[in-house]
Amino acid sequence: MPRPQRNNKKSLIHRDTHYQWIIHNRVVFNELQLELSASVNGQLLLAELPRIVNHEMVIGAIEYGRSNGWTPEKEVAPFRCKYQRKVFERITA
Repeated sequence: MPRPQRNNKKSLIHRDTHYQWIIHNRVVFNELQLELSASVNGQLLLAELPRIVNHEMVIGAIEYGRSNGWTPEKEVAPFRCKYQRKVFERITA
């Protein structure tokens, strides 16, 4: 039986909304996974970040996502973006 995993998600309150986020280390970049805490199966925000991440990037991802169509209250495909040259850009596949 595998050992139980500790919840590594961090909490953040931004503009009176509670979010949970975690950074996954990938081979070439870090991936930020961000979700609304109270939402069940809501839309995730997945952001590609550089190897060195600071707290302002997480807040910037929230602001960028909210102003560009990220709806964490609805169950739809993840919202994907990338942090490049100190700004976020939407990734369309």
